[in-house]
Amino acid sequence: MPEEKKIRALLAVQEVNARSALRGYLRARGDASEVRPGADILQTVRTHDPDVILLEIQPGSSIMSSLRSESCRIPIVAIAPPQADLAFEAARLGAAALLTLPINQQEISSRLAALLDSLGCSRVRPDKNGGAGPELRPIGQELPGLLSPSPRMTEIRDTIEKVATTNATVLIRGESGVGKEIAARMIFALSHRSEKPFVKVNCAAIPNDLLESELFGYEAGAFTGAQRTKPGKFELADGGTLFLDEIGEMHPALQAKLLHVLQDGEFARLGAKTDTAVDVRVLCATNKLLEHQVSEGTFREDLFYRINVVTVHIPPLRERRNEIALFIRHFVEKYSTVYGRMVAPLPDDTMEALIQYQWPGNIRELENLCKRYVIVGDSTQIVRELSSHGLDRGADPSGNGAWHPAELPVSPEPALLEIGRRAAWNAERHAIEQMLIKTRWNRREAARRLQVSYKALLNKIKQLEVETSFQNGK
Repeated sequence: MPEEKKIRALLAVQEVNARSALRGYLRARGDASEVRPGADILQTVRTHDPDVILLEIQPGSSIMSSLRSESCRIPIVAIAPPQADLAFEAARLGAAALLTLPINQQEISSRLAALLDSLGCSRVRPDKNGGAGPELRPIGQELPGLLSPSPRMTEIRDTIEKVATTNATVLIRGESGVGKEIAARMIFALSHRSEKPFVKVNCAAIPNDLLESELFGYEAGAFTGAQRTKPGKFELADGGTLFLDEIGEMHPALQAKLLHVLQDGEFARLGAKTDTAVDVRVLCATNKLLEHQVSEGTFREDLFYRINVVTVHIPPLRERRNEIALFIRHFVEKYSTVYGRMVAPLPDDTMEALIQYQWPGNIRELENLCKRYVIVGDSTQIVRELSSHGLDRGADPSGNGAWHPAELPVSPEPALLEIGRRAAWNAERHAIEQMLIKTRWNRREAARRLQVSYKALLNKIKQLEVETSFQNGK
């Protein structure tokens, strides 16, 4: 390959072993050439216009921030000591990958191969008019829900940092779209298993009769159509991390087998006569109130205690309104780069309306809205879309369009009828919550004591959002 077509990699790494390993990897590829930094890295970037920057960052270093402040869109691979603060800072600034010191050839290859291949295939450079380069997936774009500076999210990040370096099972809770998988991936990224596989299984997306074979695999001849042996997700994740999303949807019969694996580290494939031993860390996520399912007998109590070693609760977006503007700027910038379009900032009145919106779909809904705005470029159309979902009055967090008195805009002098509605709504909710606590979430017994039908109580629980209030710790 001619020299001028090689990927130009600026190797700004001080640590001797890491620099030597990275240099050896670039030379071994044959399609990449090293650009050595001068005394001023910023000047080196301007002069040589590299395709990728391999940049070592240390506590207190501002070079990556300086590169981003100059609107540098060149992919940056951050090389950093194993400190959570540095990992979060690299993610916040949009690093395309993160290598943790000390690094080895296996880690370098697994983290850099796809990135360098994408650069080599596209050879598209950002132009002076704002055109986008190859579409990459920076870790900062993967983790927007965890990067805000609010005290609540700082506490969550501290918990993730503490639990990441252990092998403890973690239960990540929160509504759909809040970023539970993002939290799981950050735990994985900060763990000593980060060089091993991260395997995700969505328990709600796979039928119960297929989920067992998906998790544990099967032997040839185990059932009709099983012509060859197939390893399950536990085997594929051996040495790494298995993420069980929506674990509350798992059938109780399968929960017993999962409990056995968590306790003993062994399982049997379908049709197998011997057990298979694995070393897998399990992370679980749910948007269900598992305590409720335990009381109803749909979730094993012993499994609940086994997976609930450490809990990370991701709050819904409507409880983090001071972060919405930050997310909007993040997503608009992200998709402006992806689609190569520049859009005007959202008007102040539109931004205020979006901050007041209830966001039943949480961060996922917000991200899709920002994507549409970048594509359409018309804030009026975006507001008109959300208005049909309750933008002006506050939407129902459950997404069913119900009008909740507690969410009505409060006027300086509320009408007497409105006061009565709110009082009745709060009184009913309090009575139901207290009775459910007394009956350990036995809804049939609670309905009997409250002297209402079982169906009527279920409707009230949904209307008054009693489960949501318990999930959010209210």
